[in-house]
Amino acid sequence: MKSAIFGSCVTLALLLVTPWLGAQTAGQAPAKMTVDVPFDFMVEQVMFPAGNYTVRPVQDRTFCLQASHGRESLNIATQPIRTALHPRTARLIFAEENGHFHLRELWMNSATGAEVPGRRAEHLRTVHRSRVEVPARCTSCQ
Repeated sequence: MKSAIFGSCVTLALLLVTPWLGAQTAGQAPAKMTVDVPFDFMVEQVMFPAGNYTVRPVQDRTFCLQASHGRESLNIATQPIRTALHPRTARLIFAEENGHFHLRELWMNSATGAEVPGRRAEHLRTVHRSRVEVPARCTSCQ
């Protein structure tokens, strides 16, 4: 009796895991953006040094920002950006506020934009001198 239940559980597990394994090997790698930020910057209340970073989605509307060399890492909860104009390339957008650069927008591609909590993006569009765009490279972005 126990072996029949065990066999059923193993069969069910294989049925559930096999399609996932096939999707992982046959599908593309998850979207990931790499960017060289030439200045120190803040995300929320955390200061990051200038350097090379990777940005990748971890959940719906949540991205992980991680330094390529070092221990700096942070999950960022975002909101979708609603705008008629979308940039055509991957980029990070910063705002200069009180002498510090703050990460405000993430663009993985022309259709995926996310706003980092803080001053409203509409305000940044009207004050162009405080807006700094840093181009990025996005792999497996559609």
